[in-house]
Amino acid sequence: MPAGKAKRALQVAQAIVSDIQLNAREAGDRLPQEEDMLARYEVARATLREALRFLELQGVIQLQLGRGGGPVVSRPQTRDFASSLSLILQFMDTDLRALLELREAIAPDMAAKAAARATNADLAALSDCYAQLERDRETAGFEETNRRFHDLLGWASGNPTFGLLTSALHLLTRDLAMELGYSAQERAGQLRCLARVLNAVRLRDADGARRHMERLVKGSSEYLAARSPELVTQKVRWGDPG
Repeated sequence: MPAGKAKRALQVAQAIVSDIQLNAREAGDRLPQEEDMLARYEVARATLREALRFLELQGVIQLQLGRGGGPVVSRPQTRDFASSLSLILQFMDTDLRALLELREAIAPDMAAKAAARATNADLAALSDCYAQLERDRETAGFEETNRRFHDLLGWASGNPTFGLLTSALHLLTRDLAMELGYSAQERAGQLRCLARVLNAVRLRDADGARRHMERLVKGSSEYLAARSPELVTQKVRWGDPG
């Protein structure tokens, strides 16, 4: 598609998103029929379809086939963001070490925000997840439950960008980290640190939550780098995260 038409398709996609929000459309709602959309946005059929394909790739809509099909509103998920991010990071020649450094930078503040803002529902979810983590300490499920605890903590921060970025980072590093795993000693150490983080969050102790999380993520990064130096130099590759 020529550059001018591609730009117009992007503008139409942006207009469709604005209309979805303006009309308070929810996931599962159908958008207008194609003929109505052509009149609404005053574009050629090819341009409209290009705009809809772009939105589908971004997770904003699903294009259903067959009688009664057409564009149906969806909601972009963390996986959609992680996929776009991994594509950019591949061209930036980013490795796992860079993602670990990013986690070290944001995780302590994320924990502090959670201590200040976590709701009762957040605290209950974190407590349940920690209890599951203790049960998983000697099983293959430990790493996945561990990631889920950090995801819950990110969303408990009250800042959706913390939750989104934390969950996306876990999707990007999941396969790489699972190649290595944690030793029994490292698992025990992480459990102790997470117990302190959780207790600080319960007590609304932001400084304590920040301090314990900083110790945890720094120690985890050092452990991974020492145990498998070649792992942390692996490059991020675009694909289907997780």
